[in-house]
Amino acid sequence: IGHLLDADNSVQQWAVLAPRTESRARARLTLLRFCARRRNLPSSLLSSAARQGSRAERSAAGRGEASGVLIPKTKKEIWLNRVRVWLPPVFVVVAIILRKPAWNLWGVPLIVAGETLRTWAAGHLVKDETLTVGGPYAFVRNPLYLGSLLNTVGFLVILGDWRLAAIFLALAVAIYVPTVKQEENYLSRMHGEAFDAYVRSVPGILPRLAPAKLNIEGLRNSRFEWKWVWENDEHKTWIAFVAVLGLFVARGAL
Repeated sequence: IGHLLDADNSVQQWAVLAPRTESRARARLTLLRFCARRRNLPSSLLSSAARQGSRAERSAAGRGEASGVLIPKTKKEIWLNRVRVWLPPVFVVVAIILRKPAWNLWGVPLIVAGETLRTWAAGHLVKDETLTVGGPYAFVRNPLYLGSLLNTVGFLVILGDWRLAAIFLALAVAIYVPTVKQEENYLSRMHGEAFDAYVRSVPGILPRLAPAKLNIEGLRNSRFEWKWVWENDEHKTWIAFVAVLGLFVARGAL
């Protein structure tokens, strides 16, 4: 570990992922996994780390705690994550190619609401380091997904083809439902009983009317910060948003 730390100074920023109250063994395991991925070390080393991680997780679960270890995502989790990121923009672009927009402008409020929700959520989200429960996350567990759905439906409303909208909703259910299940399983492994208590208080996709009041030990309410909007790449969504609007205008002129 010492050699790896010397070889890759960037690992220092990941040290926070092992809570200060965790044992040295857990902190070492977290750093080992990260370094192994960064330095392209043999898979046998990662396999050994995974076995140690499983034992640490089982031990923590027996005490009703979160593992406190940065748990690598499975290939299925990574694949689903990539598909759900690209599904809305790719579908909208294909839809624009297939059909000229009808310019049903009542889709605009859906787009504005969706992107506002996504930006609000991105400004609170600190991935992996903490369980985010503040801002929109006090109303709904998956505000980013909800925002993406509102965005895409808004664009499809402007397009004015209900068959394409129905196809998108079917694809969204097929992709987002297993993705949410995979991600919530990951968060449960990471945060243990704290996440289970959060799930019991906050709905998955249909927001509460009032924010949940969570008294969960070890959790803190987040606050909106623009740096997290940037770190979570939400500015790329804004760029895609402008690009799609440009495609709409160009397609309407043809």
